Amino acid sequence: MLRSLRDGAKSGFLKYILLGLLVLAVGGLVLTDIGGFFRGGISSNLVAKGSGVEISVVEFDRTARRVLSRQGMSPQDAYKFGMMSQILNNEIQTRIMTYEAQKLGLIIDDETVTKQIAKLAEPLAAEGVSKKQALQQILRSQGISEGEFINAIRAEMGNTLLRNAVIGGSTKISDTEARDLYQYQNETRDLEVLTLPHESVKDIQPPTDMQLKTFYDSNKIDFLIPERRSVTIATLKKEMIEKDIQITDEELREIYDENIEAYKVDEKRTLEQAVLSTIDDAQAVLEKVKKGKSLEAAAKDVTGKTSTYLGENNFEKRGLLEEIAEPVFNAAKGDKIGPIQTALGWHVMILNEITPPQTESFESVKKDIKDELLQTRLMDDLVNAANTLDDQLASGEELEMLVKEFNLTTQKFENFNQGGLNKKNKDLFKDYQGDKAQILEAAFDFGTGESAPVMELADGRFIIVRIDNIEEASHTPFENVKNELKKRWINDQKRLANLGRASDAMKSLKSTENPAPFKSIASKYGRGIKTHKSLKRDGSNKGDLSDLTIQNAFDTATGDYIMHEAGENVVIAKIKSVNLPDPDKVKKADIEKIQELAAESIPQEMLAQYISSLSQKYKVRINERILNQLYGAPAE
Repeated sequence: MLRSLRDGAKSGFLKYILLGLLVLAVGGLVLTDIGGFFRGGISSNLVAKGSGVEISVVEFDRTARRVLSRQGMSPQDAYKFGMMSQILNNEIQTRIMTYEAQKLGLIIDDETVTKQIAKLAEPLAAEGVSKKQALQQILRSQGISEGEFINAIRAEMGNTLLRNAVIGGSTKISDTEARDLYQYQNETRDLEVLTLPHESVKDIQPPTDMQLKTFYDSNKIDFLIPERRSVTIATLKKEMIEKDIQITDEELREIYDENIEAYKVDEKRTLEQAVLSTIDDAQAVLEKVKKGKSLEAAAKDVTGKTSTYLGENNFEKRGLLEEIAEPVFNAAKGDKIGPIQTALGWHVMILNEITPPQTESFESVKKDIKDELLQTRLMDDLVNAANTLDDQLASGEELEMLVKEFNLTTQKFENFNQGGLNKKNKDLFKDYQGDKAQILEAAFDFGTGESAPVMELADGRFIIVRIDNIEEASHTPFENVKNELKKRWINDQKRLANLGRASDAMKSLKSTENPAPFKSIASKYGRGIKTHKSLKRDGSNKGDLSDLTIQNAFDTATGDYIMHEAGENVVIAKIKSVNLPDPDKVKKADIEKIQELAAESIPQEMLAQYISSLSQKYKVRINERILNQLYGAPAE
């Protein structure tokens, strides 16, 4: 890997300099999941697979843990609450949109990416800290490499262009549709509700010791005391090597001369663009521009939206779509170009500036060449030192001897579980978030006294993990949890009995031959019926009812019954009446408000449908089995 950096220098030091500048946490690049479009199962070590899209277990685990570390949540808890599926769907959405954008020829050039990063970096720089340093600190804390980040920025910019093109054709809904939506949103329902608490079930016999023992064996995982380990981590840092590296001006000049082609910058065109959904709109925009209106204002005048205007960007010829490249590079400064049709729509453009090809001087790039060469040699020396450490460990050398020989720093981590938590639930590895997963994997893969192979961290350090002690997994003894088991067993029996009597009640209520009156069912169990009037669909006036009751009530016909478990109760409810507002009495202001909200939501709905079609096109499937194996086990 490190050798390839040096080889990469020969194709252009500026590319590596760019990597040094383009660093930022991707916390702000979170994409919203739009619906459950990804379902199914695959049998492999991939968590998701489709045409052009493959996400490995290792990739997804690293991404998920990075996201969850900011939430302070374990992967098991996140899986239980559905967050793992959301994180995976977000990753799938990003990848299929990126893949589709690439197939359509949406390529973002380096200069545009650089400007975007500089814009994002501006608020991160504090007094005494440069933008580059601030970004690098955040990048390390997020545990991602520069290459990963640059790819994420480039992909997100391409995705944004594609998303804007997709939602550019959204339209306003009619007054009739708005009235229908008003009725739907303002519908209310009246319910009669019978609540049967689990605790109201009596005459449950205490369990025998044999029953409790069977219950304990069936739920033994709930009483697991997880395996714990203690390790020593020895660290090799670049500062230990950097002071011995010397670089002369002659070396820098030689590199510059050998790679002179890399410092030649192609001709660029500064282009302002708008992409319209129809040729008529595009022609109307062009006419307004020719009469002196700005492209942005013209696009808004014609479409009523600002999303069709893509702004101003610099492009090399190879960075433009094939249909656009020739007309743009054959035009003169100030020319209005278009309409030209591509897969994205109809383009109208203004050529604002032409930057001729040029070669950067040695003095202007000297410092950057030196910085890259220093980093390359530093990484080479670090790798050589790490390889030597690996060889000496494999030959049986004691870690303490290597610490002295290489001046390594050491730190001990004691009695932690597979999540990195000690017995007080403190995360011992919070400073290693980007590398936590591989450190813990190493800590639990070797025996007492053994050392894992030297591993490289995201920030360039190398570490050795030695296992000092193993506390084997066990279970809390049966006798210690007997009283707790007894309470759980009785509560389970009450719950099952309560669900049983509620099911019997529903059969009586819905009998086709002789349905029982609702009041008689309530009297049978010594409970009363509570009436709830004018309940709203959004549940804002639900009172003591659960969200599930409201949801089921609005999915059920008048006069029918619903039954479900809500907390420590079983709820049986009758839909007494459905109340709809008169559509002819809806105020004009309410109609306009609904139309305004719909104008905001329709583009997102269009995007959701587009992503759904892409998921079907690329046959994306999720491996639920692996997700369950990885994260389905209960957290400690």
